[in-house]
Amino acid sequence: MQDEGPKRVKNGKEAVVRALLEAENIVIASHESPELDAIGSSVALGIALEKLNKKVWIYNKDRLESCKFLPGYDKVKNYLPNFIPDIFCTVDCATLDRVGKEAYDFAIRTTIVNIDHHCSSDEFGTFNYIDPDASACGILIYELINEMGVEINEDIATNLYAALAKDTMCFLLPTVDKRTMKIAYDIVEKGANLGIVMRAIRYATLKKYKLFSTFISRIQIEDSILHSYLLFEDYEKIGATDEDTEDFIDMVRTIDGVRAVIFVREKTPGNLKVSLRSEKEIDVSEISRKRGGGGHKNAAGFSITCSSQTAKENILKIIEVIKDEIIKQIKSSDAQNF
Repeated sequence: MQDEGPKRVKNGKEAVVRALLEAENIVIASHESPELDAIGSSVALGIALEKLNKKVWIYNKDRLESCKFLPGYDKVKNYLPNFIPDIFCTVDCATLDRVGKEAYDFAIRTTIVNIDHHCSSDEFGTFNYIDPDASACGILIYELINEMGVEINEDIATNLYAALAKDTMCFLLPTVDKRTMKIAYDIVEKGANLGIVMRAIRYATLKKYKLFSTFISRIQIEDSILHSYLLFEDYEKIGATDEDTEDFIDMVRTIDGVRAVIFVREKTPGNLKVSLRSEKEIDVSEISRKRGGGGHKNAAGFSITCSSQTAKENILKIIEVIKDEIIKQIKSSDAQNF
């Protein structure tokens, strides 16, 4: 990380706006294995900064097919520039390493602006705008664009709406508040193309549904906790990618009687991703943080490695351990509410 003392760290919207306005060259990066909030927020900010005649490079190490419908997605590159920018701006990243190893090594060579809404977010930037109360990172990007005095056009509005819609399950999650809805209303008024956003959110391949059938076949519900898993061989058999699993966990979290969901998948041999969802009173971010992950109170995750030969065995053990921790929280919550 940067060699920075507390005096160098500046927090808040105004500090971030000032830093972005003073910079000439800016790299915007979002987290690996992105979703529409990460990409939509990055592209919206990038378009706004270009309107201010900034030289902008938007980066993500991974491609996201569902974003191909968004205006400006062609600006997103999966390789870094050959120049050192005035600012390396991270979007929707709780920790700097979420941008990937190559981008991390690049970022620490310059000034970092950190824009994030995770409750587990680190103040790793020289300038930080972190607000865990924001239902999506797109909320913060909207506010920053307005503070910079940039008029929100149709392309910016469409990307912002995609960001908000994705991170709120189309405005159904309890994180949605007046702030969210006022911003959604404003960007619709400014021309957000809802048809494009819907195509991006509902994007699917046949391979996705074939993989989903495997996921569904392994579902078990015990003590109001739903869990399932996928092995790397499941992806290989179908020819699917990890992007195909993006919303599996949200598709089943509303099953009647389910209070929490555990989904473990072997993205590559021996590399496991654990995704967690929960009802309001259950804090899955606490479970994730203990294992080096993070996220939000009711939507979090972490990664872990193991031998590819013992992946299934490790997955089942992980599910049992996390299930026990969630059960303790449920019992504690129920006792308090009795």
